Amino acid sequence: MPTTSPTTALITYSNMQPGDSVTNSITVTNSGNVQLRYAISSSATNADSKALKDQLVLTVKTVDVTTPGTPCNDFDGTQLYTGDLDSTAGKLVGDNTQGSQAGDRTLASSANETLCFRASLPLATGNTYQGATTTATFTFDSEQTANN
Repeated sequence: MPTTSPTTALITYSNMQPGDSVTNSITVTNSGNVQLRYAISSSATNADSKALKDQLVLTVKTVDVTTPGTPCNDFDGTQLYTGDLDSTAGKLVGDNTQGSQAGDRTLASSANETLCFRASLPLATGNTYQGATTTATFTFDSEQTANN
């Protein structure tokens, strides 16, 4: 049975100032011996009562086109998602419903791909969010492509 690695990833954002952005790369690996498709969902929590998660804008892209050897350095890959940190129904990329869904990503057996996650705090954000912290949990759900 194909599975992705990681199945979940946590990223914490804290002490951001208006106009700041934080970029992280996550390498998704198909550890199985058949092709799979996967979707990414998210949920975010606030470590405090400031609701930073509702202010951040998340953008997910494929690995850099200009410098693929330095993933996410130029942040110029294909855009897969932009919007809330924990989007509507938590769906960021694809859909974890069984079967092929719009936006699902495919990976050959034993292959991997690097995705770039950037959270930005808009310049217009007020001082209320200074010193705030939020943690996002990204979940990677997968299934084999054959017979699904």
